[in-house]
Amino acid sequence: MSYAEKLQQIRRAIILRYLEDSQDYVSNADIILTVINCTPDGVRAYYTDVIADLRWLETRGYVALSGNDTVVAEALPSGRRIARGEERDPGIARDIPGV
Repeated sequence: MSYAEKLQQIRRAIILRYLEDSQDYVSNADIILTVINCTPDGVRAYYTDVIADLRWLETRGYVALSGNDTVVAEALPSGRRIARGEERDPGIARDIPGV
């Protein structure tokens, strides 16, 4: 696995865990970008990375996306189960620093 792939897995885990803890399991891509870039592990992302990860999560049925100018993500039950460690996906890291 490449370093870039590992970063994708970590970002996706951060996204789901953040949404799991968010009010109504909802946030927008700009806030998610800030959350990723402020994690203690030093992972950094660009807005385009966040959008790509959100779209990947959407295709897997873990989040629902809405909005055009502001992309809003809502964690679906399957994504919340991943965030809580009740289920696994090889494209999402299991061990990450707390969000």
